[in-house]
Amino acid sequence: MFWSCRWLCHLEAVPVRCTPHLGARLVGHVVGSCIMVASAYASDTSGLDFQQFNDDVGRNRDLATAAKSTFTFGQLTDAVKSADEAKRSADEAKRSADEASKASPEGKIQEALARAMEPFEPSRPQDEVIQRPVMETLRQRIASWQQHATIIGGRCQSGKSVATEEALRGARGVARFTIKSADWETTMYEELKVENSGLFKEMMRRVGEKLKDFPDNLTKYPVLLLDIPRTTIEGIDRVSSTAKDVATDKIGCAIHVIVSASSAAVALAFDAGGTERQEDIWVADLTEEETKEFLALHGHEKNWKDFVDACGFRIGDLVKACENLKKGMPLDDTKQEYQRVADDEVRRFMELQVHPKVTGREMVKELLTADPAGILNVVNGFGILPKKLAALIRNESCHAVYFHPIKKRFFFASKLHKEAAEAQLAKP
Repeated sequence: MFWSCRWLCHLEAVPVRCTPHLGARLVGHVVGSCIMVASAYASDTSGLDFQQFNDDVGRNRDLATAAKSTFTFGQLTDAVKSADEAKRSADEAKRSADEASKASPEGKIQEALARAMEPFEPSRPQDEVIQRPVMETLRQRIASWQQHATIIGGRCQSGKSVATEEALRGARGVARFTIKSADWETTMYEELKVENSGLFKEMMRRVGEKLKDFPDNLTKYPVLLLDIPRTTIEGIDRVSSTAKDVATDKIGCAIHVIVSASSAAVALAFDAGGTERQEDIWVADLTEEETKEFLALHGHEKNWKDFVDACGFRIGDLVKACENLKKGMPLDDTKQEYQRVADDEVRRFMELQVHPKVTGREMVKELLTADPAGILNVVNGFGILPKKLAALIRNESCHAVYFHPIKKRFFFASKLHKEAAEAQLAKP
């Protein structure tokens, strides 16, 4: 006999048989059925719909009779509470275990490994980037790499970072870090979520193993991409030694270190054991065709010559000119701004003592005579050390001249710098 909802309201201890409706929800398990009764009808006893409960029981008498087990309504609610508490405890235990696992050395390696194996995503959308031959040069270098670091050089704002990122687009096995201080290694391990060089090398070794599962990937070796801003001065020596250390397979898998150096001084300061132990790739200013394509992306394909006249072919200057124009600043004003900068940089370079026996002024004269071929690192019979001069240029912020590490020659930084030099030497 089944009790009515009126009796259930007043006699909590009255037995209640499991309903077939709820028993079926837990694969016919009797105790589970009773718990489900409580879950459905007793999660809030103050608002319990006993008529619905009684109706469900009444509609399913046969299975209820077959259950042959009765529980008081209070026992059912207690069972639900116990089950809820058990589930909460189990969930909390799982969370604690997961956190402990992630905090362990193995967990950190796994997390860093997962990130490195994601396809590399450049900071700029692909439809905003023009394809340049230097990008294909970089891809070929990465795809065929066997040993030694790769140094990406070029004038500041010549597009080195964009070219390097685009070459790596979609590649798996890339870890990236920006060097900002002398203790960059410690910071890098923290950002990569590994504690030390040992865990880092083990993570990269596993990256090398994982890459075997991706035969169509750009690289067969893990890549460590190091960006070095123009403002970074300390820690470069350590970059060189690190690149030399990990470029062999003594850790189980060689790592291809790619250094994107924002300034010529940084690029020239890198030394992994001589030029034969590194590959230099130069990102030059845009060509005329590249400039047309780039300005077309910004809606200036018809007046591209005006932009070149205002600021030359360096992509960073062209970007700024486009931005200035959007803000209402005419190209003529932008040109005057760049001319002032070039004049100032040339003037300060000419005041430098580039060698105990050679002034910057004398070097500028040589450059004008040899332009556009550039000059070797010898002026008036005295050898000029490119690395030392590059550091002096950076420290004095007079970027009128740069040294090309592949051509092994000094050049004017731009046409504007050459014109500024002509004007200043013409003064009495």
